[in-house]
Amino acid sequence: MSERQNDLSWFWNSDLYRRLQGMSCTKKPNLLRLLFAVHDEVRLHTPLLGWLLDPKGDHGLGATPLTRFLSILEIDPAGAEHARIWRERSFAEHGRVDLMVELPDRCIVIENKLYAADQEAQLWRYQKVLDAQPVLPLASHLFYLTPDGCEPSPLSISAPVDSEETGILEAGSYQCISYQNEIHTWLSALLKKVPEESRVHHILTQYHEVLMEVIGMHSREEAIKELESSGLMDHIAKNQGDISALAKLTRSVFFLHAKLLEELVETIHDALIKEPRLKSVKPPDRWKELDWATYEGWAKGRAPSGYRFYRITGIQDDELKDVYLVVGLDAEDGFWVGLGRFRAGQHHEVPDDLNRFAHIEGATHNNWWLSWVTIRELNPANFDGYRGIGKLAIVGAGDKVVENVLKIWKEYLVAFG
Repeated sequence: MSERQNDLSWFWNSDLYRRLQGMSCTKKPNLLRLLFAVHDEVRLHTPLLGWLLDPKGDHGLGATPLTRFLSILEIDPAGAEHARIWRERSFAEHGRVDLMVELPDRCIVIENKLYAADQEAQLWRYQKVLDAQPVLPLASHLFYLTPDGCEPSPLSISAPVDSEETGILEAGSYQCISYQNEIHTWLSALLKKVPEESRVHHILTQYHEVLMEVIGMHSREEAIKELESSGLMDHIAKNQGDISALAKLTRSVFFLHAKLLEELVETIHDALIKEPRLKSVKPPDRWKELDWATYEGWAKGRAPSGYRFYRITGIQDDELKDVYLVVGLDAEDGFWVGLGRFRAGQHHEVPDDLNRFAHIEGATHNNWWLSWVTIRELNPANFDGYRGIGKLAIVGAGDKVVENVLKIWKEYLVAFG
């Protein structure tokens, strides 16, 4: 192996480096990306898919999107114009169902799972929802939708641990589908049929851009334009010995991204454990602890979930004694800090009257979290840019993030009293 294959000193003085440095990779303005994290299944993907599938939706496309979708899934689309579409539908005994399509003679349930972890007996419960339909349809279909069509975990397809029921869903009782194949194929076909000047076409175009980012793809036009601008192909054609060094550089960028994320989380952790009313504890079962696999996953364009838990001591209010401070990385909210109720390792819903943290800047809440705040100074998925992780390589660059997390914690503390 030549010395040049291991030595990257040539790169920093090369025409290739200067061309890469001068490249502009600015993304097109995208309102969906501005308002939501691209992996946000709850607030972006599920509502938008449900809206498109609804034959009565104000997209004005009638049953066409649903008919095409059913055809891709090899389901008879008869009666699609009479379908009812449910998003986040709740069932008292079985929890929420992400997407539900009711046709005259069949029922379809879709579990929409981007990068969030599987919940206990989640697909098992969805099958129970289908089994419990008041008027049993002629056919029922259960789908597990993920970016790449992966299989659900045994945890999701098994009966609940504390249930009298036992067993596991048979492989043929559900079908795995993906954003990369079925959703991408469906959306691309719809884009060709909708008039380009219409508002719906603009919405679909922006969602298609988000979808491509979720599945780690770019349009051919975008990829070729960037490749030609970089001059990389010409350089490699003339300098075959540089391939190994450039491949190592690519890997090193991923590792640096992950390392900087790890150092930030550890710095925040060191600051929080100095707080007298916080005690670091292991996450509950099925809540993955932040670790190197989490950080490297974010560096490589995935969005795995990971968490750090801190028990809050000295709380006098009985309803808040099981509240923990949580620092998290996940697809829905990126990098965040918040408060959740956990008892005996189980995540508990929040009483309706406990929204006492609404005054905190940037805070939101739902029935599972008393409060959480997304840390906007950083985008854990980006290495470059003004919110990119790369800037953390500068000593002291992460201090503002740490100060912000501590500020949020102290505001929570005041609210606790």
